[in-house]
Amino acid sequence: MRWRLAVFLLLLAAPSHATVWQRARPDGTLEFTNVPRSGGAWKMIGDGRPARPLPMVASAPVAPALGPMGPAAPVHVARPSSTFWTRSNPDGTVEFTNLPPVGARWKVLFRTGPGKAASERGDSDLVPPRDLSQARFARFDDHIRDQQAFYGVPQALIRAIIKTESDFDPHVVSSVGAMGLMQLMPDTARGMGVTDVWDPRQNIMGGARYLQLLAQRFCKTPAVGAEGPSGTLLCSLEEKVKVLAGYHAGPGAVEKYGGLPPYETTRSYVMTVLGRFENYRKRDAVLSGSAMVAAR
Repeated sequence: MRWRLAVFLLLLAAPSHATVWQRARPDGTLEFTNVPRSGGAWKMIGDGRPARPLPMVASAPVAPALGPMGPAAPVHVARPSSTFWTRSNPDGTVEFTNLPPVGARWKVLFRTGPGKAASERGDSDLVPPRDLSQARFARFDDHIRDQQAFYGVPQALIRAIIKTESDFDPHVVSSVGAMGLMQLMPDTARGMGVTDVWDPRQNIMGGARYLQLLAQRFCKTPAVGAEGPSGTLLCSLEEKVKVLAGYHAGPGAVEKYGGLPPYETTRSYVMTVLGRFENYRKRDAVLSGSAMVAAR
């Protein structure tokens, strides 16, 4: 038998009760409700004190009991699935689960994202960052400057992406197979002409080229006055969000949702990169000003 936990969000207009009722379906799904139930497999749990809200989505499969008279096995918290399903029941309750559901009427509510968008940094990396030296932050400066000359991507943005993607360690491999400083997926690397994804220069150049293509796809704001030559395009903040979301979740996801996709990992990624981009941009401006003063 497959065991899963599904938790109900009650949409009935009835007032909330502190006591909760529970039953197990034949397929192993556990149902909870704070609407009084009687008969069947329902049993009352709780002590009548004010109840804390039930979570909308649960990620814990429930293990079967050890035996008819033995204690129940502990609940083991599983890693959430990348897809969430929902269905409405005749009594007005709405059911959510992030475990593959059994039964009718289920439909996909949302997905955390394809490709890199399903990946989380840190412990989920197959090969996490290991280089902790301060020297790593300046180790690839030449390549970062060169990519700006080739592709026009601001150095501060490349630094923000590298910091977020790999923490300046060229050997990082994510749980979904993104590789190197700019965490290129294999198909993306090949499409950008990268023959050695572990070579820092190739990885940076490939990532910058991909960003340039995304900018050409999503940035439609014309340059004005001294901001750029006539006929060139700039990226507004909204368009920058689309470019970064496309880099993380794929341009198809951006076009599907008309902007930032509803993937938690992508939203976090975009906000993190934008924050770091602003910090690097300010730092570069200060360093540039100091250099001009010193040259006088």
